[in-house]
Amino acid sequence: MLEHFAQEETLLTFKEAMNFLRVSRSTLYRLMWSGQLHGHKVGSTWRFYKQDLRSVVASTPLGGTAGRLTERVAALSSVRGDF
Repeated sequence: MLEHFAQEETLLTFKEAMNFLRVSRSTLYRLMWSGQLHGHKVGSTWRFYKQDLRSVVASTPLGGTAGRLTERVAALSSVRGDF
């Protein structure tokens, strides 16, 4: 249980967040600038909590790219079991 909590609190780099959501750099920036994703600036780099990334997926309406993103994360969740 503690191990799972520690993983939730781990900050991901910008690139790790892109890989986690399987989106492009511009899509991640768009999510940030639109206010859908909350990032944390550490020095000159951005960091993201996994829970914040999951919240973006959960709050995104189905259809288009957003629907495909939700489906991808759901599929990963069932396969990896760490979401």
